[in-house]
Amino acid sequence: MNTAVTSEFAEQLWSEEPSSRPGRKKIRARIGGLHCSLCTGTIEKALGRLPGVDKVAVSLTHEQALIEYDPQLARPDDVLQTLKDIGYTIHDPRKVRAFEEEEQDLVREGRRFTAAVSLSLIAVALIANPAGVWSGALAALVFGSLLAFVFLVLRRNGLDMALGGVIGIAALAFGLLYLRLMGALEAATPWIVAALAFLLVFGVGKHILYMAAQALRRGILNQHVLLEMG
Repeated sequence: MNTAVTSEFAEQLWSEEPSSRPGRKKIRARIGGLHCSLCTGTIEKALGRLPGVDKVAVSLTHEQALIEYDPQLARPDDVLQTLKDIGYTIHDPRKVRAFEEEEQDLVREGRRFTAAVSLSLIAVALIANPAGVWSGALAALVFGSLLAFVFLVLRRNGLDMALGGVIGIAALAFGLLYLRLMGALEAATPWIVAALAFLLVFGVGKHILYMAAQALRRGILNQHVLLEMG
């Protein structure tokens, strides 16, 4: 086997599967970034509209896709590039992902979640109206729930880290709430909330914005589009 063939095989991020239809080929690829059934629907629609692709089946449980195509009209590299273009990652289904890689993914998602919740809590503190019984109870429920989620995410880094993070975020949020109730932030509140929204959409959640844009470009309405519209 020559060097070119060996290199091509090493870089191949799919495995070939037997096809039941003559003149067709089938490949299997492992997909990273799947979260729900809407993700599987997005992938099936995006790939199913490509020239030469006859059938796409995505398994959320196994995070894999089976793609049947006409080799005269489609190439595996082009098909999988579409997956990358819409924001998903591709891994070789014949290899087990290293524990370190999966750990890095979890750490990255945990940081995104913590940052998003922190910005959300600050925004809630700036717009909440705890004057009434029900409105105050609702604000307290939102605060408590989000802080509990942050604690669970940070708990893997140790109890001290989790408690410190929760106390720090809560202190900042309640401090801003107190200043707003005292009238110190009345004029600045709209600008602060707008800045928080900008950071959340174009900073922490920029990957969601990218995936929403790619979905709309292909005429697909999915959860990423709905999140950005909200």
